[in-house]
Amino acid sequence: MKNILITGSNGFLGSHLIDLCIKKDFKVYGLDRPTSSFRNLTRYTNGIDFFSNKHKKKFLGKKIQIASNRENLIFLECDVKNRPLLEKIIEEIKPKLLFHFGAQPYIIPSWEDPANTIETNVIGTINVFEPIKKYDLKTRVILACSATEFGTTTNIGRPLKESDPLMAIHPYGISKVAAELLARQYYINFGIETINLRFFNLTGIRRTNDAPSDFIRKIAQIELGLKEPVIEVGNLNPYRDILGVGDAIDAIWLTSTTGTPGETYHVCTNQKVQIKELLDIALSFSQKKIKVIENAPHKLRKTDEDIIIGDNTKITSELGWKPSKSIKETLKEMFDYWIDCYKKNPKM
Repeated sequence: MKNILITGSNGFLGSHLIDLCIKKDFKVYGLDRPTSSFRNLTRYTNGIDFFSNKHKKKFLGKKIQIASNRENLIFLECDVKNRPLLEKIIEEIKPKLLFHFGAQPYIIPSWEDPANTIETNVIGTINVFEPIKKYDLKTRVILACSATEFGTTTNIGRPLKESDPLMAIHPYGISKVAAELLARQYYINFGIETINLRFFNLTGIRRTNDAPSDFIRKIAQIELGLKEPVIEVGNLNPYRDILGVGDAIDAIWLTSTTGTPGETYHVCTNQKVQIKELLDIALSFSQKKIKVIENAPHKLRKTDEDIIIGDNTKITSELGWKPSKSIKETLKEMFDYWIDCYKKNPKM
């Protein structure tokens, strides 16, 4: 049985990838920071979302293993900034596929603490590649990249291609540019198979801290009478390219098995949708009359691109992938999911 290693396994994208990988003929190792919440993975931990040291097992002589209820799934605690431990884990596991999704993934925190964002996203990426190089492992690395790398290139006036200039305008975007270029140089200089997946906006069940999920979760709480019928939102004018997580996971697996090493692929819809339209769709799911307060100061970013649309021609023409679910279907799925969650646990 071959091994898969997923960094950031407790995150939105990582947790959905765990769901897919454990169904396949692989042994799956899910890696995340110590003390991380297992909120997205409790179905594999018998409902437990936090673990004390006494409930952890030893792996490589350290109490970093968290038990799962699946034979082919092992959770390990390791920050990607912990170079010595990460090296030992990768050397021991010798993964056939390594999905590097562990990152500081938010724009606003990257302004507040740029050093941590760079250390996690850039140095953390080096820490992933160095053991593969050092031990000459036959590991294919799939790196999660971001449309925020384009920055001011979004003014180009058409869907963005993989070859367009990367001109990020915040520390998070800059960190992802650096990580992507690092992956490229490890492929060119050391022959490590790498595939860069440049995600545009992703949303879906279990997502938090993006506009669609913020809208949906608040409206679900209002619908159940848990919150007052008022919702504060930021700038509703921008247009984004938003893909459901199920389609994204299909693209991830397809590129990991049939993609061309050294290449970057855009994972997106090639369509734009205005943030205001997302809110209108979300509001349509509720029977309540909800007051909307626009441009709430705590919801606004320092900079906010007007339009970001990706060109998915490369992945659709070369690999045959295409999105299968509309944004309205995705949002309704999210609404039903959060209604169920809040019914079970109103205080979550």
